[in-house]
Amino acid sequence: MRCWLSDRVSPWLARALTWPLALVLCACGNGVEPAETQATPTSGAIAFVGVNVVPMDREIVLAEHTVVVRDGRIVEVGPTAEVQIPSDAELIEARGHWLMPGLTEMHGHVPGDDDPTFTEDVLFLYVSNGVTTVRNMAGHPYHLRLRERIAAGEVVGPTLYAASPWLTAEQAGTPAAADRIVREYHAAGFDLIKLGSIPRDAYVQLAQTAHAIGMPFGGHIPESVGLIGALEARQTSIDHFDRYAEFLVREGASIESRDLRIFGSGLADLLDEGRIPEAVERTLKAGTWNVPTLSLVEHLASPEPAERMIEWPEMRYVPKSLRERWAAYKREVVARDSFRPAAAQRLVEIRRKLLKALHDAGAPIALGSDAPQYFNVPGFSIHREMQMMVEAGLTPYQVLETGTAAPARYFGAPEEFGTIAKGRRADLILLQANPLENIANVRKRVGVMIRGQWWPEERIQARLEQIAQRVATMESGAAE
Repeated sequence: MRCWLSDRVSPWLARALTWPLALVLCACGNGVEPAETQATPTSGAIAFVGVNVVPMDREIVLAEHTVVVRDGRIVEVGPTAEVQIPSDAELIEARGHWLMPGLTEMHGHVPGDDDPTFTEDVLFLYVSNGVTTVRNMAGHPYHLRLRERIAAGEVVGPTLYAASPWLTAEQAGTPAAADRIVREYHAAGFDLIKLGSIPRDAYVQLAQTAHAIGMPFGGHIPESVGLIGALEARQTSIDHFDRYAEFLVREGASIESRDLRIFGSGLADLLDEGRIPEAVERTLKAGTWNVPTLSLVEHLASPEPAERMIEWPEMRYVPKSLRERWAAYKREVVARDSFRPAAAQRLVEIRRKLLKALHDAGAPIALGSDAPQYFNVPGFSIHREMQMMVEAGLTPYQVLETGTAAPARYFGAPEEFGTIAKGRRADLILLQANPLENIANVRKRVGVMIRGQWWPEERIQARLEQIAQRVATMESGAAE
């Protein structure tokens, strides 16, 4: 059996998954330098005056507050009447607006160094949508240097956590090889191991080594390992609800001749909802995080025609060639004799129920959409993902928590970001409406602050228009 999606990736992403380790070990000093896109320095402090604060440490709105930022950090939060605003502060009149922490995309992808301008555009697409942190799951040695340049303010982009290149059987086919490569990726400076498909004995050794040196590992689950094996090994995160479908197959049913297709849709008629509580219990015991990426499956299972999906407003920021590949793949999936719309919708239903059950039980969930995979435009896709999570039964606050405070806990950095409090990194979104009332209100931006740099919405739109024009020019040139 195999899952179609696990080996179908965008061309630049496919390149990122296969970079040799020799390049990784010398990455920090090399790489193509992107074009100049420095953030505009902010002199003095910035004060959001009279704003409604959504701190995300609890479900509450703090009315008529002032938040003061200096040097990329929140230095004061309190009732406006009690906060002394520095004399050099730039004032942002925020009465009637809501201020929330920036969002984290826990399964995002950033291109490599073959097209620096495209990479910078992707980074800004995240920022423009209020995504201020990305767990980059497309490992590439270039990202180690890019991570530092973003942190230094040389490039506008979300704070990056960099996964290693996709680990395959070619790299880690034996226990000895798995042990060696985990240590090498850790020494190179990657933040986690991105799992692909490796033999079971190599996986067991990888887990032992990773735990011993404090290296997180996550992503997919090898077929030979399965959900139980991954949970017993305390895999740090499971992305896409990988291998849950196989676990949920009713007892006594054989799946040997089944094609898993879209993360288990080929098993839809065999799935037993009664097994969800056991899956939840095992997940809780392991402490493993889940990054559901509902949109990855739901876009392909959706009855909406591919031709209409590639006309969504955000598609103007994506190269035509990539849009057409997305559309062609969906048409290919739908045209297959083995594709059954009812089975695809059943999988969507089961995944939503699994998400609700895991969240209700207190299992750790983190927001992620897998951008830019099928129809997921970086930054924009996180809003579609959040809407799907609400439709699965989570409240807007619960969904927002998976994209703010929860990722900070995942990274062991709850004092660094994810909530609005004194000392936190100044990653903020200023909104026209209350996001706790309607998740769609997160799209109604007044502006985004990234590490203390303020991007008002008109400036965001101007930069987005430049990206759209660049894409359009590229398309017109290709047509000539």
